Amino acid sequence: MGLFTFGSSNTSLGVDIGTSSVKAIQLKKTPTGPELIAYGMAPLPHAAVEEGNIKDPQTVAAVIKEMLKNAKIRPERSFASISGQNVIMRFTKLPVMTPEELEQTVRIEAEQYVPYAIDEVSITHAVLNEITEEEGGGKYSILLVVAQKELVNSYTEVLKGGGIVPEVIDVDTIAAINALENSIMQTAGTQEGGEVVAIIDTGARTTNISVLKSGILMFTRNIPIAGNNITQMIMNVMKQEFDQAESIKLQEAEVAIGDTGGNEIADVVKNTVEELASEIRRSFDYFKAQSREPLIHKIILSGGGANLKSFNTYLSNELGVDVYMGNPLEGVNVTVTDTDMLYNNLQQFTVAIGLALRGVQE
Repeated sequence: MGLFTFGSSNTSLGVDIGTSSVKAIQLKKTPTGPELIAYGMAPLPHAAVEEGNIKDPQTVAAVIKEMLKNAKIRPERSFASISGQNVIMRFTKLPVMTPEELEQTVRIEAEQYVPYAIDEVSITHAVLNEITEEEGGGKYSILLVVAQKELVNSYTEVLKGGGIVPEVIDVDTIAAINALENSIMQTAGTQEGGEVVAIIDTGARTTNISVLKSGILMFTRNIPIAGNNITQMIMNVMKQEFDQAESIKLQEAEVAIGDTGGNEIADVVKNTVEELASEIRRSFDYFKAQSREPLIHKIILSGGGANLKSFNTYLSNELGVDVYMGNPLEGVNVTVTDTDMLYNNLQQFTVAIGLALRGVQE
C-alpha cells in the first residue's frame, strides 16, 4: 500500500529513517526476482530523531548523503516511510462502490478520527479484502491512514537534502509487513480457516504489533516500549551515558529464562521485557475479542529489538505461541559482495527492504 505519492528505472531504493540509524536498501528488478545490489547503514546522533519526528534535519540529511556516498548508491526510484506511531490507522467496512465513490466516502469516514483541521492532513486508504455479508451485498474491509502534512513534508525535505526524491512516503508498519510477506504466506493456508500471524517489530522507540489472517492485515497497534527503554534502564542502574549503555545492551544483555541467567543486566532487561510482553498479551486479547479469532498461530519478530538474546524464547514461553525470526530477504537474491553488516543487522533492515520491494514487485 502506498501512501503519499509525489511523482522507469529497474532499480528501487528503500530508505528507513529510524530513531538510532538510517538504513538503505537498493534492489534491482530481474527476470528471476528482486536482486539486492547495494545497501547502507549509518548511526544517527542521539536525539536527532525523537518519537518519529526529525529534530535535527540538517544532520539527518548529511548522514543520509554520506551513507549513500559510502555505499555507492545512486538513487533513482526511491521510497521512504514515516513512523507508525505518528499516523492514525483505523479499520472500517464500507459498501462496495466505484473507486471514485470510495475516495470520497473514505475522506468523510476518516474525518471522525482526525483531531486536526482536515486540510492539515493527508488521507489515504487500502482495500484489504471484500467481504460477503450474510444479509446480502458485499462490503470492503478498508484500512484508513491519516498523517499530518507537516510531518510528511518534513521527511520529504530531509530526504531531498540527502539527495533523494521519494516517489512515495509509506508507513513503516506497512513496509515491514511487505518485507515479511513471503515468510507470512509460506504457511498461511496450513490452518483451518486461515493462519493468524502476528508480526512484532521492535525498534528503538516503539514496538509495533500487526496481526494478519491469511496474509490480510486485521489489527495494528504501536506500543511505546522498545529498545531505548532497556538502554535507559541500564543508564539509570549502572550510571552510564547513553552510548555506553547502548553498547552494554547490544553486547551483554539477555532475557533471563526462568531462574537462569541471573545477573544485574539480565534483571534490568527483564523488567522492561516483562512490561512489553504484558502489553503484547493485552493487544492479542483485544484482537481476539474484536475479531472472534481464538488463536494466534505464530509470531514473527523483526526490528533491532528482535536481536536481544533469548527474547524469542521468553516471548514464546510467556505468550504460549511459537516465535520465529523474520527473514525480510526471503525471495531476494543477494549479489552484493560485502554482506557482513547486512546479515549482522538484518532485522533492522526490514523496513528498508519492504520499501525497496515496492519498486520491483508487479
